Amino acid sequence: MRTCILWFRNNLRVTDNKPVDYAYSHFERVIPIVLWEGSEISTPWGNSLLGAHRLQFLRESIQDLSDRFEFADSKLYVLDARSTDLIELAKNIGADAIVAPSLPAYDEQQQQKAMQSKSKSAGITTHWFNERTLYNPSALPFDLDGLPEVFTKFRKLVEKRARVELPIEEVVISPIDTFPNLQEAQWQSADVALDSRSAVPFKGGSKAAWEQIDYYIWENEYILEYKETRNGMLGRDYSSKLSPYLATGCISAREVFHEVQRFEDEVQANDSTYWLFFELLWREYFQWVALKHGKDLFLPHGLQKEKPLKGGFNAKAFKRWKEGTTGDAFVDANMRELAATGFMSNRGRQNVASYLVHDMGIDWRAGASYFECQLIDYDPASNYGNWLYNAGRGNDPRPFRKFNTKLQAERYDPEGTFVDSWS
Repeated sequence: MRTCILWFRNNLRVTDNKPVDYAYSHFERVIPIVLWEGSEISTPWGNSLLGAHRLQFLRESIQDLSDRFEFADSKLYVLDARSTDLIELAKNIGADAIVAPSLPAYDEQQQQKAMQSKSKSAGITTHWFNERTLYNPSALPFDLDGLPEVFTKFRKLVEKRARVELPIEEVVISPIDTFPNLQEAQWQSADVALDSRSAVPFKGGSKAAWEQIDYYIWENEYILEYKETRNGMLGRDYSSKLSPYLATGCISAREVFHEVQRFEDEVQANDSTYWLFFELLWREYFQWVALKHGKDLFLPHGLQKEKPLKGGFNAKAFKRWKEGTTGDAFVDANMRELAATGFMSNRGRQNVASYLVHDMGIDWRAGASYFECQLIDYDPASNYGNWLYNAGRGNDPRPFRKFNTKLQAERYDPEGTFVDSWS
């Protein structure tokens, strides 16, 4: 019986999922697995890699996926293991292959290369599929080396010459017998109370992702005002709040795109419906930038090698920034929201990043690492791409992107409602 391990990474869904589709159409027995690496790893900046809010959202998303397999008389195994351990596991349970998504960021690419090398000598076949982007590599009007270094050029090229494929239909999940010898990971305690002020008052998982699609696009048609409200800072409805689900792969970018397109066909198309697609393109661009530039995305100089990093690291000042006690009311309110909820508006992220780098003179990587720990919508490519952009070390022809936080507060929080909410 041809058997494969189906390894879920940041693709925690069964719909529009190339690895899932391939596994169930090519193998008689499919063993779904998630690797749980915990949250104990610390960084040089004094925070863990996985904070409580992000941990809880991830747990909820994995549980939702587990429920989907259980409903089909299958089982999702959550294992405390490293990626290279899957090779030995495949041998022990008689699997012929490992099927998994290919992720664009450097560490994930290195992980993939290590597995490919080890699997070859072990006689295990590995199959990797791109499923994180709107466009397949073959659909892009350039090769990776020719990826434009400016977003606007990228956008114009793909809008004119690339096509988004239809989502893959949901597969039929075949039942499997259990494997009692597989030692499953123990969930770490991550139950955090929901703050009533949270802009994301819902759980992780594909079911919740589609409920948010229905709520934002179809039931309330908030998408028709997205361009006008996207710089909002309070409440659930100023933006789609789909980023946490895209980050964990509970929904695909193609699924979101085609829901927007269907809404435009059946209800209305305007500047706001286009602008949601525009934001998907920014996410798309950062995925390909991460794949092209690899390790540079995480190094001090970023994508500007000719500009050595001059910023330093003041641990006490960094602590004030994290705790929201810098003395800048607008920055502090945003940082308190992040600590209390695991989320922050796009407008807030730009301001606190600018303040850390340009006002406090602190290494941009410290801020990017803290966002990695805290944000429930953390995505390596988008997070580090945006931090480089704000630090003037990424894909941006303008070298200096300092925000005047006082003027920003006057423009985007003129009544002080947001600041008062998080004071």
